[in-house]
Amino acid sequence: MITQVEWLKRLFGQGSSVNWDEVFTIEFPRILNYFRFHGVEDAISEDLTASTFEKAWSSRQLYRSEKSTVSTWLYTIAHHTMIDHFRARTNELPLDILEDRPERLTLLSPEEAAQRSDEKERLRRFLLLLSERERELVALKYGAEMTNRAIAKQTGLSETNVGTILYRVVTTLRGQMEEEK
Repeated sequence: MITQVEWLKRLFGQGSSVNWDEVFTIEFPRILNYFRFHGVEDAISEDLTASTFEKAWSSRQLYRSEKSTVSTWLYTIAHHTMIDHFRARTNELPLDILEDRPERLTLLSPEEAAQRSDEKERLRRFLLLLSERERELVALKYGAEMTNRAIAKQTGLSETNVGTILYRVVTTLRGQMEEEK
């Protein structure tokens, strides 16, 4: 049986002027993290990511390289996919946030694993207290690993404004995390 990820990879590997296989390989984990850093639980993040790529594939003929990069186009689709998801589920609270990348994981003792889990939960709670704009910027910067310049293009803010907002948000989050220890 073919998995959803394999199915999407096959679709994006088919021909067009854009190398969809490369786009999928590079952008899939970044889009997934984008949702996770918005506070969306892992299973739903995976579904929203798959939905984003399905929408992109089905409307691939509408993509215009002269208007934006493929990455910007995908994040616009991801953003609208997330809005649709939350609009349909206004009473649900998202649960998980951070991606556990294999290259970042080491063998943790049970105590270290429990501490990490507690820290993730605390950070998730603090992220949910941020404004929508602040959460969006954090998700783009740390979830999608975008540069401030790319975030500025995506959001319409100036690059300096993006950097200032992110600096203040990160400083505030660090302070809140320290206070709660």
